[in-house]
Amino acid sequence: MVRSTVLRMALVAALGGAILGALPTGAHGATSTTTRPRHRMLLATNASRTNHDLRKVWLNATMSDLARKHSLAMANADSLFHTSDPAKYYLKGVNWHYWGENVGVTGGTVRDLQAAFMASTPHRANILHTSFRHVAIGAVRVDGVLWVTVFFYN
Repeated sequence: MVRSTVLRMALVAALGGAILGALPTGAHGATSTTTRPRHRMLLATNASRTNHDLRKVWLNATMSDLARKHSLAMANADSLFHTSDPAKYYLKGVNWHYWGENVGVTGGTVRDLQAAFMASTPHRANILHTSFRHVAIGAVRVDGVLWVTVFFYN
């Protein structure tokens, strides 16, 4: 009896996984729509760094939640702006020496935004700063528009 119950539970779990896997991307929940652009931005940032013989930056998930809130604030204001006091907002209690912040918006893709960052001298300088080891990334897509905050620090 226990064996048949276990087999039934396994079948239900497998069937549920197959159904969830067949659903559209957004049907998996809010985290899939919020972490994918963030993850793509991290990959794009690290690709730019490794293409210039720099080591990758590591994502700080807790700070990324703050960066996401900043991106959402920009989307709600329909305006790009930098964090007013990054040392207090992101770095409270963190041993740090340098920081930099890139903010951007695009109706396109993360790749488009990364290309724009790399074409801009101050944004490129942040991405390729040799001292940066960590990053927080917040990305939100509102009405098809992608708003991104990338906060670098060491």
